[in-house]
Amino acid sequence: MTVNEENKKTHYLKELQLASSPVKTGVSVIEQARLKAADDLSIWDLPSLRDEDWKQFPLKPLVRKHFAPAPVNSGIAHSDIEHALITEAASARIVIVNGYFSPELSNVDKLPTGCYAGPVSKAPINVVDQVNNFYGKVAQYGRDAFTAFNTAVTHDPVIVFVKKGVALENPIHILHVTDASDASVYTAPRVFIYAERHSDSTVIEDFIGKGEHAYFTTSVSESVLEDESHILHVKMQRETAEAVHISRVASKLGRGSNFNSYMISNGAKMFRNEPLSLVDAENAHATIDGLVLVDQDQISDTHSTLDHLKPNCTSHQLHKVIANGRGKSVFNGKIFVRKDSQLIDAFQENRNLLLSKDANVFTKPQLEIFADDVKCSHGATIGQLSDEEVFYMQSRGITKSEAIQLLTYGYALEVIENIPVPSLREQLSYNVAAFTGASIEAKDIV
Repeated sequence: MTVNEENKKTHYLKELQLASSPVKTGVSVIEQARLKAADDLSIWDLPSLRDEDWKQFPLKPLVRKHFAPAPVNSGIAHSDIEHALITEAASARIVIVNGYFSPELSNVDKLPTGCYAGPVSKAPINVVDQVNNFYGKVAQYGRDAFTAFNTAVTHDPVIVFVKKGVALENPIHILHVTDASDASVYTAPRVFIYAERHSDSTVIEDFIGKGEHAYFTTSVSESVLEDESHILHVKMQRETAEAVHISRVASKLGRGSNFNSYMISNGAKMFRNEPLSLVDAENAHATIDGLVLVDQDQISDTHSTLDHLKPNCTSHQLHKVIANGRGKSVFNGKIFVRKDSQLIDAFQENRNLLLSKDANVFTKPQLEIFADDVKCSHGATIGQLSDEEVFYMQSRGITKSEAIQLLTYGYALEVIENIPVPSLREQLSYNVAAFTGASIEAKDIV
Protein backbone atom coordinates (compact mmCIF):
# COMPACT_ATOMS: atom_id res chain seq x y z
CA MET A 1 0.00 0.00 0.00
CA THR A 2 1.37 3.45 -0.91
CA VAL A 3 1.87 6.26 1.61
CA ASN A 4 -1.17 8.09 0.21
CA GLU A 5 -3.31 4.97 0.48
CA GLU A 6 -2.12 4.37 4.05
CA ASN A 7 -2.92 7.97 5.00
CA LYS A 8 -6.35 7.65 3.39
CA LYS A 9 -7.00 4.47 5.33
CA THR A 10 -6.04 6.13 8.61
CA HIS A 11 -8.54 8.97 8.21
CA TYR A 12 -11.16 7.17 6.15
CA LEU A 13 -13.98 6.89 8.69
CA LYS A 14 -13.27 10.37 10.07
CA GLU A 15 -13.71 11.84 6.58
CA LEU A 16 -17.01 10.00 6.16
CA GLN A 17 -18.13 11.20 9.58
CA LEU A 18 -17.32 14.83 8.79
CA ALA A 19 -19.55 14.65 5.71
CA SER A 20 -22.57 13.55 7.77
CA SER A 21 -25.19 15.69 9.50
CA PRO A 22 -26.95 13.40 11.96
CA VAL A 23 -30.42 14.32 13.18
CA LYS A 24 -30.52 15.88 16.66
CA THR A 25 -32.43 13.51 18.92
CA GLY A 26 -32.77 15.66 22.03
CA VAL A 27 -31.50 12.72 24.11
CA SER A 28 -28.41 13.78 26.05
CA VAL A 29 -26.61 10.45 26.21
CA ILE A 30 -26.87 9.98 22.44
CA GLU A 31 -25.56 13.46 21.70
CA GLN A 32 -22.69 13.03 24.16
CA ALA A 33 -21.82 9.63 22.72
CA ARG A 34 -21.71 11.16 19.24
CA LEU A 35 -19.20 13.79 20.31
CA LYS A 36 -16.94 11.29 22.05
CA ALA A 37 -17.05 8.86 19.13
CA ALA A 38 -16.23 11.66 16.68
CA ASP A 39 -13.20 12.57 18.79
CA ASP A 40 -12.11 8.93 18.93
CA LEU A 41 -12.31 8.61 15.15
CA SER A 42 -9.93 11.52 14.73
CA ILE A 43 -7.10 9.59 16.44
CA TRP A 44 -7.85 5.93 15.64
CA ASP A 45 -6.62 4.03 12.63
CA LEU A 46 -8.66 1.50 10.74
CA PRO A 47 -7.61 -2.07 11.48
CA SER A 48 -5.18 -3.64 9.03
CA LEU A 49 -4.16 -7.12 7.97
CA ARG A 50 -1.51 -6.91 10.68
CA ASP A 51 -4.27 -7.00 13.31
CA GLU A 52 -4.99 -10.58 14.32
CA ASP A 53 -8.78 -10.13 14.34
CA TRP A 54 -8.81 -8.54 10.87
CA LYS A 55 -6.14 -10.40 8.94
CA GLN A 56 -8.70 -12.34 6.86
CA PHE A 57 -10.96 -9.34 6.17
CA PRO A 58 -9.17 -6.93 3.80
CA LEU A 59 -10.51 -3.39 3.98
CA LYS A 60 -8.87 -2.24 0.75
CA PRO A 61 -12.07 -2.76 -1.31
CA LEU A 62 -13.90 -0.49 1.16
CA VAL A 63 -11.29 2.26 1.43
CA ARG A 64 -10.85 2.57 -2.34
CA LYS A 65 -14.50 3.59 -2.78
CA HIS A 66 -16.08 6.93 -1.98
CA PHE A 67 -19.36 6.69 -0.08
CA ALA A 68 -21.63 9.67 0.49
CA PRO A 69 -24.14 10.01 3.33
CA ALA A 70 -27.40 8.41 2.25
CA PRO A 71 -30.06 11.03 1.50
CA VAL A 72 -33.20 11.33 3.62
CA ASN A 73 -35.41 11.47 0.54
CA SER A 74 -35.64 8.17 -1.28
CA GLY A 75 -37.97 6.66 -3.82
CA ILE A 76 -38.43 3.45 -1.83
CA ALA A 77 -42.06 2.33 -2.09
CA HIS A 78 -44.07 -0.52 -0.62
CA SER A 79 -43.46 -2.56 -3.78
CA ASP A 80 -39.69 -2.41 -3.11
CA ILE A 81 -39.98 -4.07 0.29
CA GLU A 82 -42.96 -6.36 -0.26
CA HIS A 83 -40.76 -9.43 -0.82
CA ALA A 84 -39.15 -8.98 2.60
CA LEU A 85 -42.27 -8.43 4.69
CA ILE A 86 -43.16 -10.86 7.47
CA THR A 87 -46.82 -11.77 7.75
CA GLU A 88 -46.84 -12.15 11.52
CA ALA A 89 -45.40 -8.63 11.96
CA ALA A 90 -47.91 -6.78 9.78
CA SER A 91 -48.99 -4.60 12.72
CA ALA A 92 -45.54 -4.32 14.31
CA ARG A 93 -43.29 -3.20 11.45
CA ILE A 94 -40.69 -0.43 11.51
CA VAL A 95 -39.09 0.53 8.20
CA ILE A 96 -35.83 2.48 8.19
CA VAL A 97 -34.86 3.86 4.77
CA ASN A 98 -31.28 5.11 4.40
CA GLY A 99 -31.07 5.31 8.18
CA TYR A 100 -34.25 7.42 8.55
CA PHE A 101 -37.56 6.27 10.02
CA SER A 102 -40.29 5.97 7.36
CA PRO A 103 -43.74 6.52 8.92
CA GLU A 104 -45.43 5.82 5.56
CA LEU A 105 -44.02 2.29 5.34
CA SER A 106 -44.18 1.48 9.06
CA ASN A 107 -47.07 0.25 11.20
CA VAL A 108 -46.93 -0.17 14.97
CA ASP A 109 -50.58 0.45 15.79
CA LYS A 110 -51.22 -2.81 17.62
CA LEU A 111 -48.50 -2.83 20.26
CA PRO A 112 -49.76 -3.37 23.84
CA THR A 113 -50.25 -0.35 26.10
CA GLY A 114 -46.99 0.76 27.65
CA CYS A 115 -44.80 -0.77 24.94
CA TYR A 116 -43.03 1.35 22.36
CA ALA A 117 -41.30 0.76 19.04
CA GLY A 118 -40.05 3.65 16.94
CA PRO A 119 -37.49 6.48 16.76
CA VAL A 120 -36.00 7.72 20.02
CA SER A 121 -36.99 11.31 19.18
CA LYS A 122 -40.66 10.34 19.60
CA ALA A 123 -40.25 8.00 22.58
CA PRO A 124 -42.06 8.67 25.90
CA ILE A 125 -40.02 9.94 28.83
CA ASN A 126 -39.90 6.61 30.72
CA VAL A 127 -38.36 4.97 27.63
CA VAL A 128 -35.85 7.78 27.17
CA ASP A 129 -34.80 7.31 30.80
CA GLN A 130 -33.70 3.74 30.06
CA VAL A 131 -31.87 4.89 26.93
CA ASN A 132 -29.98 7.42 29.05
CA ASN A 133 -29.08 4.69 31.55
CA PHE A 134 -27.72 2.10 29.13
CA TYR A 135 -27.13 3.50 25.62
CA GLY A 136 -23.62 2.67 24.43
CA LYS A 137 -22.73 0.71 27.58
CA VAL A 138 -23.61 -2.67 26.08
CA ALA A 139 -21.92 -2.37 22.68
CA GLN A 140 -18.84 -0.96 24.51
CA TYR A 141 -16.77 -0.38 21.42
CA GLY A 142 -13.36 0.01 23.07
CA ARG A 143 -11.09 0.77 20.12
CA ASP A 144 -13.44 -0.60 17.47
CA ALA A 145 -13.53 2.17 14.88
CA PHE A 146 -16.61 0.85 13.09
CA THR A 147 -18.85 0.81 16.17
CA ALA A 148 -17.50 4.26 17.02
CA PHE A 149 -18.37 5.41 13.49
CA ASN A 150 -21.93 4.14 13.89
CA THR A 151 -22.19 5.95 17.23
CA ALA A 152 -21.00 9.20 15.68
CA VAL A 153 -23.21 9.30 12.57
CA THR A 154 -26.40 7.35 13.39
CA HIS A 155 -29.49 9.51 12.95
CA ASP A 156 -32.49 8.67 15.14
CA PRO A 157 -31.96 5.25 16.76
CA VAL A 158 -34.88 2.83 16.84
CA ILE A 159 -36.06 2.01 20.35
CA VAL A 160 -38.00 -1.11 21.32
CA PHE A 161 -39.36 -1.01 24.87
CA VAL A 162 -41.34 -3.93 26.30
CA LYS A 163 -43.20 -3.25 29.51
CA LYS A 164 -42.97 -5.37 32.65
CA GLY A 165 -44.93 -8.63 32.41
CA VAL A 166 -45.92 -8.15 28.76
CA ALA A 167 -45.55 -11.06 26.34
CA LEU A 168 -45.78 -9.77 22.78
CA GLU A 169 -47.96 -12.05 20.66
CA ASN A 170 -46.34 -11.02 17.38
CA PRO A 171 -42.74 -10.27 16.42
CA ILE A 172 -41.51 -6.74 15.83
CA HIS A 173 -39.93 -6.46 12.38
CA ILE A 174 -37.32 -3.73 11.88
CA LEU A 175 -36.56 -3.53 8.17
CA HIS A 176 -33.45 -1.55 7.22
CA VAL A 177 -33.43 -0.54 3.54
CA THR A 178 -30.54 1.15 1.73
CA ASP A 179 -31.25 2.82 -1.60
CA ALA A 180 -28.11 2.87 -3.76
CA SER A 181 -29.93 3.46 -7.03
CA ASP A 182 -28.22 6.76 -7.79
CA ALA A 183 -24.89 6.69 -5.95
CA SER A 184 -22.65 4.82 -3.54
CA VAL A 185 -23.84 5.69 -0.04
CA TYR A 186 -23.33 4.70 3.59
CA THR A 187 -25.85 4.18 6.39
CA ALA A 188 -25.45 3.60 10.14
CA PRO A 189 -28.69 2.22 11.61
CA ARG A 190 -28.88 1.64 15.35
CA VAL A 191 -31.36 -0.24 17.53
CA PHE A 192 -31.77 -0.21 21.31
CA ILE A 193 -34.01 -2.86 22.93
CA TYR A 194 -35.07 -2.73 26.58
CA ALA A 195 -37.00 -5.61 28.13
CA GLU A 196 -38.47 -5.04 31.58
CA ARG A 197 -38.92 -7.85 34.12
CA HIS A 198 -40.93 -10.92 33.09
CA SER A 199 -41.45 -9.63 29.54
CA ASP A 200 -41.19 -11.78 26.43
CA SER A 201 -40.54 -10.45 22.93
CA THR A 202 -39.27 -11.34 19.46
CA VAL A 203 -37.41 -8.71 17.43
CA ILE A 204 -36.34 -9.30 13.83
CA GLU A 205 -33.77 -7.00 12.25
CA ASP A 206 -33.60 -7.32 8.49
CA PHE A 207 -31.16 -5.64 6.09
CA ILE A 208 -31.91 -5.30 2.38
CA GLY A 209 -30.85 -2.94 -0.42
CA LYS A 210 -31.83 -1.57 -3.80
CA GLY A 211 -29.72 -0.38 -6.73
CA GLU A 212 -26.57 -1.37 -8.59
CA HIS A 213 -24.12 0.90 -6.77
CA ALA A 214 -21.96 -0.31 -3.91
CA TYR A 215 -22.94 0.82 -0.42
CA PHE A 216 -21.59 0.53 3.11
CA THR A 217 -23.63 -0.32 6.21
CA THR A 218 -22.44 -0.22 9.81
CA SER A 219 -25.12 -1.35 12.23
CA VAL A 220 -25.25 -1.66 16.00
CA SER A 221 -27.93 -3.33 18.13
CA GLU A 222 -27.99 -3.20 21.93
CA SER A 223 -30.34 -5.27 24.11
CA VAL A 224 -30.79 -4.87 27.85
CA LEU A 225 -32.69 -7.62 29.67
CA GLU A 226 -34.03 -7.10 33.16
CA ASP A 227 -34.50 -10.06 35.52
CA GLU A 228 -36.53 -13.00 34.16
CA SER A 229 -37.10 -11.35 30.78
CA HIS A 230 -36.82 -13.08 27.41
CA ILE A 231 -35.75 -11.71 24.03
CA LEU A 232 -35.51 -13.68 20.81
CA HIS A 233 -33.47 -11.60 18.38
CA VAL A 234 -33.09 -12.50 14.70
CA LYS A 235 -30.71 -10.61 12.43
CA MET A 236 -30.99 -11.27 8.70
CA GLN A 237 -28.44 -9.80 6.34
CA ARG A 238 -29.47 -10.07 2.69
CA GLU A 239 -27.85 -6.97 1.20
CA THR A 240 -27.13 -6.51 -2.50
CA ALA A 241 -24.11 -8.10 -4.19
CA GLU A 242 -21.81 -5.03 -3.99
CA ALA A 243 -22.56 -4.06 -0.38
CA VAL A 244 -20.16 -4.03 2.58
CA HIS A 245 -21.83 -4.79 5.90
CA ILE A 246 -20.22 -4.56 9.36
CA SER A 247 -22.34 -5.03 12.48
CA ARG A 248 -22.36 -5.59 16.22
CA VAL A 249 -25.25 -7.26 18.10
CA ALA A 250 -24.70 -6.79 21.83
CA SER A 251 -26.74 -7.88 24.84
CA LYS A 252 -26.57 -7.52 28.64
CA LEU A 253 -28.44 -10.16 30.62
CA GLY A 254 -30.10 -9.80 34.02
CA ARG A 255 -30.82 -12.52 36.58
CA GLY A 256 -32.74 -15.46 35.13
CA SER A 257 -33.05 -13.78 31.72
CA ASN A 258 -32.81 -15.51 28.36
CA PHE A 259 -31.37 -13.99 25.19
CA ASN A 260 -31.63 -16.12 22.05
CA SER A 261 -29.88 -14.67 19.02
CA TYR A 262 -29.97 -16.06 15.46
CA MET A 263 -27.89 -14.39 12.75
CA ILE A 264 -28.57 -15.40 9.14
CA SER A 265 -26.28 -13.94 6.46
CA ASN A 266 -26.32 -14.59 2.73
CA GLY A 267 -25.97 -11.18 1.09
CA ALA A 268 -23.27 -8.51 0.57
CA LYS A 269 -19.86 -8.81 -1.04
CA MET A 270 -18.11 -8.51 2.33
CA PHE A 271 -19.75 -8.81 5.73
CA ARG A 272 -18.58 -8.99 9.32
CA ASN A 273 -20.74 -9.87 12.34
CA GLU A 274 -19.66 -9.23 15.91
CA PRO A 275 -22.14 -10.76 18.37
CA LEU A 276 -21.41 -9.92 22.01
CA SER A 277 -23.30 -11.20 25.06
CA LEU A 278 -22.54 -10.05 28.60
CA VAL A 279 -23.97 -12.79 30.83
CA ASP A 280 -23.99 -10.52 33.85
CA ALA A 281 -26.27 -12.17 36.43
CA GLU A 282 -26.92 -15.61 37.88
CA ASN A 283 -29.17 -18.15 36.14
CA ALA A 284 -29.05 -16.23 32.85
CA HIS A 285 -28.75 -17.97 29.49
CA ALA A 286 -27.45 -16.71 26.14
CA THR A 287 -27.72 -18.40 22.75
CA ILE A 288 -25.79 -17.02 19.77
CA ASP A 289 -26.45 -19.20 16.74
CA GLY A 290 -25.55 -18.33 13.17
CA LEU A 291 -25.95 -19.49 9.60
CA VAL A 292 -23.68 -18.11 6.87
CA LEU A 293 -24.03 -18.75 3.13
CA VAL A 294 -21.15 -17.56 0.93
CA ASP A 295 -20.67 -18.00 -2.81
CA GLN A 296 -18.71 -16.44 -5.69
CA ASP A 297 -16.05 -14.23 -4.04
CA GLN A 298 -18.00 -13.29 -0.93
CA ILE A 299 -16.15 -12.84 2.36
CA SER A 300 -17.80 -13.54 5.72
CA ASP A 301 -16.15 -12.78 9.05
CA THR A 302 -17.73 -13.61 12.42
CA HIS A 303 -16.04 -12.61 15.67
CA SER A 304 -18.23 -13.49 18.62
CA THR A 305 -17.84 -13.07 22.38
CA LEU A 306 -19.74 -14.81 25.17
CA ASP A 307 -18.59 -13.20 28.42
CA HIS A 308 -19.67 -14.96 31.64
CA LEU A 309 -19.35 -12.39 34.41
CA LYS A 310 -21.39 -14.10 37.15
CA PRO A 311 -21.75 -17.73 38.37
CA ASN A 312 -24.52 -20.24 37.63
CA CYS A 313 -25.03 -19.28 33.97
CA THR A 314 -25.28 -21.15 30.67
CA SER A 315 -24.59 -20.36 27.04
CA HIS A 316 -24.85 -22.07 23.68
CA GLN A 317 -23.38 -21.25 20.29
CA LEU A 318 -23.76 -23.14 17.03
CA HIS A 319 -22.30 -21.38 14.00
CA LYS A 320 -22.87 -23.13 10.67
CA VAL A 321 -21.36 -22.18 7.32
CA ILE A 322 -22.13 -23.27 3.76
CA ALA A 323 -19.38 -22.14 1.39
CA ASN A 324 -19.56 -22.42 -2.40
CA GLY A 325 -17.62 -20.96 -5.33
CA ARG A 326 -14.64 -18.95 -4.10
CA GLY A 327 -16.45 -17.91 -0.95
CA LYS A 328 -14.44 -17.37 2.24
CA SER A 329 -15.70 -17.69 5.80
CA VAL A 330 -13.90 -16.75 9.01
CA PHE A 331 -15.07 -17.69 12.50
CA ASN A 332 -13.44 -16.62 15.75
CA GLY A 333 -15.60 -17.45 18.76
CA LYS A 334 -14.45 -16.45 22.24
CA ILE A 335 -15.91 -17.75 25.50
CA PHE A 336 -14.74 -15.99 28.66
CA VAL A 337 -15.39 -17.30 32.16
CA ARG A 338 -14.34 -14.67 34.67
CA LYS A 339 -12.77 -15.26 38.07
CA ASP A 340 -15.26 -16.61 40.66
CA SER A 341 -17.85 -17.28 37.92
CA GLN A 342 -18.31 -20.88 39.01
CA LEU A 343 -20.83 -23.44 37.74
CA ILE A 344 -20.79 -22.17 34.16
CA ASP A 345 -22.03 -24.49 31.41
CA ALA A 346 -20.93 -23.19 28.01
CA PHE A 347 -21.02 -24.93 24.64
CA GLN A 348 -19.61 -23.69 21.33
CA GLU A 349 -19.41 -25.39 17.95
CA ASN A 350 -18.52 -24.25 14.45
CA ARG A 351 -19.50 -26.54 11.56
CA ASN A 352 -18.49 -25.79 7.98
CA LEU A 353 -19.80 -27.38 4.79
CA LEU A 354 -17.76 -26.86 1.62
CA LEU A 355 -19.64 -27.26 -1.67
CA SER A 356 -16.67 -26.21 -3.81
CA LYS A 357 -12.97 -27.05 -3.90
CA ASP A 358 -12.21 -23.34 -4.20
CA ALA A 359 -14.09 -22.30 -1.04
CA ASN A 360 -12.07 -21.44 2.08
CA VAL A 361 -12.88 -21.62 5.78
CA PHE A 362 -10.82 -20.34 8.71
CA THR A 363 -12.02 -21.27 12.18
CA LYS A 364 -10.67 -20.45 15.63
CA PRO A 365 -12.85 -21.32 18.63
CA GLN A 366 -11.40 -20.06 21.92
CA LEU A 367 -11.96 -20.66 25.64
CA GLU A 368 -10.48 -18.41 28.33
CA ILE A 369 -11.44 -19.79 31.74
CA PHE A 370 -10.46 -18.22 35.07
CA ALA A 371 -12.70 -20.38 37.30
CA ASP A 372 -12.29 -24.04 38.18
CA ASP A 373 -15.84 -25.44 38.61
CA VAL A 374 -17.13 -25.13 35.06
CA LYS A 375 -18.30 -27.26 32.16
CA CYS A 376 -17.14 -25.70 28.89
CA SER A 377 -16.57 -27.27 25.50
CA HIS A 378 -15.86 -26.14 21.97
CA GLY A 379 -15.12 -27.66 18.60
CA ALA A 380 -14.93 -27.08 14.87
CA THR A 381 -15.46 -29.29 11.81
CA ILE A 382 -14.85 -28.70 8.11
CA GLY A 383 -16.13 -31.15 5.51
CA GLN A 384 -17.99 -31.85 2.29
CA LEU A 385 -21.18 -33.67 1.48
CA SER A 386 -20.82 -37.40 1.82
CA ASP A 387 -20.62 -39.25 -1.52
CA GLU A 388 -22.43 -42.15 0.13
CA GLU A 389 -25.36 -39.96 1.17
CA VAL A 390 -25.65 -38.44 -2.33
CA PHE A 391 -25.43 -41.89 -3.93
CA TYR A 392 -28.06 -43.28 -1.56
CA MET A 393 -30.53 -40.54 -2.49
CA GLN A 394 -29.80 -40.99 -6.20
CA SER A 395 -30.54 -44.71 -5.81
CA ARG A 396 -34.02 -43.66 -4.63
CA GLY A 397 -34.71 -41.79 -7.87
CA ILE A 398 -33.55 -38.32 -6.82
CA THR A 399 -31.27 -36.39 -9.16
CA LYS A 400 -27.83 -35.40 -7.98
CA SER A 401 -28.70 -31.67 -7.90
CA GLU A 402 -31.84 -32.36 -5.88
CA ALA A 403 -29.88 -34.62 -3.53
CA ILE A 404 -27.35 -31.85 -2.92
CA GLN A 405 -30.15 -29.40 -2.26
CA LEU A 406 -31.90 -31.72 0.18
CA LEU A 407 -28.71 -32.46 2.10
CA THR A 408 -27.72 -28.78 2.17
CA TYR A 409 -31.14 -27.74 3.38
CA GLY A 410 -31.04 -30.41 6.08
CA TYR A 411 -27.66 -29.07 7.18
CA ALA A 412 -29.05 -25.52 7.46
CA LEU A 413 -32.30 -26.63 9.11
CA GLU A 414 -30.72 -26.97 12.55
CA VAL A 415 -30.51 -23.18 12.80
CA ILE A 416 -33.63 -22.26 10.82
CA GLU A 417 -36.04 -24.55 12.67
CA ASN A 418 -35.42 -22.77 15.99
CA ILE A 419 -36.92 -19.50 14.70
CA PRO A 420 -40.60 -19.50 15.84
CA VAL A 421 -41.93 -17.35 12.98
CA PRO A 422 -43.43 -19.53 10.21
CA SER A 423 -43.33 -17.02 7.35
CA LEU A 424 -39.71 -16.18 8.19
CA ARG A 425 -38.72 -19.83 8.21
CA GLU A 426 -40.34 -20.14 4.79
CA GLN A 427 -38.36 -17.18 3.44
CA LEU A 428 -35.14 -18.65 4.79
CA SER A 429 -35.98 -22.02 3.23
CA TYR A 430 -36.28 -20.37 -0.16
CA ASN A 431 -32.96 -18.57 0.41
CA VAL A 432 -31.17 -21.85 1.06
CA ALA A 433 -32.89 -23.46 -1.92
CA ALA A 434 -31.86 -20.59 -4.20
CA PHE A 435 -28.31 -20.69 -2.87
CA THR A 436 -27.87 -24.30 -3.94
CA GLY A 437 -29.38 -23.66 -7.37
CA ALA A 438 -32.45 -25.68 -6.53
CA SER A 439 -35.04 -26.66 -9.11
CA ILE A 440 -37.70 -27.68 -6.63
CA GLU A 441 -39.55 -25.38 -4.26
CA ALA A 442 -38.51 -25.13 -0.63
CA LYS A 443 -41.96 -26.23 0.53
CA ASP A 444 -41.37 -29.54 -1.26
CA ILE A 445 -38.11 -30.03 0.60
CA VAL A 446 -39.48 -29.83 4.13
